[in-house]
This record gives sequence, structure tokens and C-alpha cells, in this order.
Amino acid sequence: MDIKENAKNIDVWTRGLFILVFGVIFYFLFTLIWLVVIFQFLMKLITTDLNEQLLDFSDSLNKYVSQILSYITFKSEERPFPFSPWPGVDGKKISKKKASKKKAAKKEPNQVKVVKRD
Repeated sequence: MDIKENAKNIDVWTRGLFILVFGVIFYFLFTLIWLVVIFQFLMKLITTDLNEQLLDFSDSLNKYVSQILSYITFKSEERPFPFSPWPGVDGKKISKKKASKKKAAKKEPNQVKVVKRD
């Protein structure tokens, strides 16, 4: 194919339009990511804990940004959200029971368990 045929190809122009749209979305997401970072830092500073819901959201937001970058750099042909499902969390989140056990383990001093042998 030559340049004139490529310039007339509607798929190339459609891709270019989506690159611009997702580039603008990426710009706003970059600002949102910094807001999440600042909020989580303040949460950690004030309460020594992180916001679990915000951790889940930031995980899916990271995946979404990765999808956008893959699409606009031609690594992927799949258009990100809203043309595909929002990326979810992989189930790696810590349940509240595990988190509270971790807190309790941090607060309790190390104890040596003595075992009697007969």
C-alpha cells in the first residue's frame, strides 16, 4: 500500500481519533492518580492505615491506565473502557480479618512458647 491509500483508510483515521481521546483521558487520570497518592499518604500519616477501597480502586485504575497506554502505543488493538469492561481487581485484596490479624501481630510482643517434653 502507498501513502495515498493509507491516508484514505478510515480505520487509520478512526484509530488516530481514539488515540487523541484516550490521550486526553490519560492526562486527567494522571491528575487523579496524584490525588489518590496524596490522600493515601495522608491516611497513612494520620491513621497508620491505608484505605482498602481506595487500594482496590487504584489497582483497577492502574490496569486501566496500562490498557490505555497499550492501545495508544499500538501494543494492543483492544480499545479500553468504555469500549471494553472496566478492569477489575484480581481478588488479591486483603480481607478485613487478615488485616486485623496483621495489626494484632504487630501490637503483640514476641512471645516464646515453652513446650514440655516427657
